[in-house]
Amino acid sequence: MNLTSGIRNLRRAREIVSVLVFDYGFGQVFDQLDLGRVLPVGRRRGAAAQYVGISGPQRLRLALTALGPTFVKLGQTLSSRPDLLQPAVAAELRRLQDEGPAAEFDQIRGVIETDLGRPLEECFTTFNRQPLSVASLGQVHAAVLPDGREVAVKVLRPGVEEIVHADVQLLADAAHLLASRVPALQHYHLPALIRQFSDQLENQLVYTYEAHNTERLRQSAVEAEMKVRVPEVVWGLTSPRVLTTERIRGHRVDRLPSTVAASERSLLARELGRCMLHQVFVEGVFHGDPHQGNVLVGEDGDLILLDFGIVGYLDPRMRRLLGDLMLDVYSEDMDAIVGTVSQLATIGAGTDLDSLRSDLARLVSRFMILPRRDFPVGELLSRSLRALWLNHVRVPPEISLAAKSLLVAEGVCTDLDPDFDFRDLVQPVIEAARARLLTPGATATRALKAASSAVRHLGGLPSRIDRLLTRLEQGSLCLRVEDPAAQASQRELPRALNRVALGLLSAALLVAGTVALTASSHPGHLGLGVAAVVGAVLLGLLVLLSVLRPGRL
Repeated sequence: MNLTSGIRNLRRAREIVSVLVFDYGFGQVFDQLDLGRVLPVGRRRGAAAQYVGISGPQRLRLALTALGPTFVKLGQTLSSRPDLLQPAVAAELRRLQDEGPAAEFDQIRGVIETDLGRPLEECFTTFNRQPLSVASLGQVHAAVLPDGREVAVKVLRPGVEEIVHADVQLLADAAHLLASRVPALQHYHLPALIRQFSDQLENQLVYTYEAHNTERLRQSAVEAEMKVRVPEVVWGLTSPRVLTTERIRGHRVDRLPSTVAASERSLLARELGRCMLHQVFVEGVFHGDPHQGNVLVGEDGDLILLDFGIVGYLDPRMRRLLGDLMLDVYSEDMDAIVGTVSQLATIGAGTDLDSLRSDLARLVSRFMILPRRDFPVGELLSRSLRALWLNHVRVPPEISLAAKSLLVAEGVCTDLDPDFDFRDLVQPVIEAARARLLTPGATATRALKAASSAVRHLGGLPSRIDRLLTRLEQGSLCLRVEDPAAQASQRELPRALNRVALGLLSAALLVAGTVALTASSHPGHLGLGVAAVVGAVLLGLLVLLSVLRPGRL
């Protein structure tokens, strides 16, 4: 890092702290976590006058918006982690709007022509200079191709990559600093959290990655014969900073005309719910942020999904376990639930499985008793993740993202149909997922992979045995055995030896002093005898105290 970038990063760090502490009043959090010794911020005060009457979660959302695109994306990522945040905070962060000021048209033209390698007029017959929508990382313009097709052109904002990379580096440095200096934050594994966020954000800065996600989910919807449309990618006009897709017109699900009947709304809700469950449990590739702005209803009545910058992936094992977990919940089999969780997550050293079982049992009982409008599936998922976190059980981030996607999708479905219930759709979709995993082709593929893995391990076995025997012949083979009781005994051994040595020294001084006092009348010998006896008594008392009150001796 050169001097210029170092000064710029320092200025940005001061700006971030200033916004959080002095504008939005989070100085108290700094005090509670004792961050003043790590990040000195000077005089602290409450929120600025215009934010005094606003709740903490709302102020956090506004602060992240004020700090720019990186922090908006960070807030959106954290909104998918109800295990890390209080439910009210996670719910507020889900309201973060991914928007920003529009870039100048000449800048947008420059990005398109640089990436596509030709003038704008050769790519598009018409190109609307005013964007259809503006987000924190990019903006979308309407255009028409030479063959007459209407398209939507998403362009990465000029300079946003440098801003994001600098902010992510600051976040990574701060995460390492706080994790090493603030014990209260070590449980959150901040460096790993920021690494995951950085990887996710890096994908959103490469539009070819989003294009492949779009195409994969479009093909999935077609194969599943759903009334769900995903725009087709125009690959000839797509690059890392430009994404061109067909333009499908429609109404946002939260702005449907009043002429749409309740029965039609109910069908739309069921189709969206089935689509999301299919993506999570069958395909293992799912829309990571299916909020109202990314779900439209077309003129033909089909659902339209947009914006696949955030996409989650679940491998076959995760899908199977997650499906088992959902079915276990509906059957209220708590032993099976805890068993599945132990396979799906990482059980911490401080986990009390009985306590975990009790916490999950309360949630499952509440879920099965209350109607869905009072305790929806999304609420069960978010509270369960929170219970796992509090019981020192770490869940893979992919599971948290899947839970957040289902939670958001359920909210959209409930807006369309207040009586919507995921329970009506879960079992058929999971059974379809199981059938897909158990087809002869899938079974043969898994068996072939297992056999291939076994062959690779067996192939490396002779060399491993040879290395082991070589170390054994050389006498360099070590066997490490850890026994806490033995380690404690080893720690006590030096203290015991010290006491024995002092006891022997005390006895020797006592004998020498006694001999000097009784065997000689010389004044000098008498003085040495008295000194030896006194020393022996003092050492004896010291040994006695060390036995009665064990310390460092």
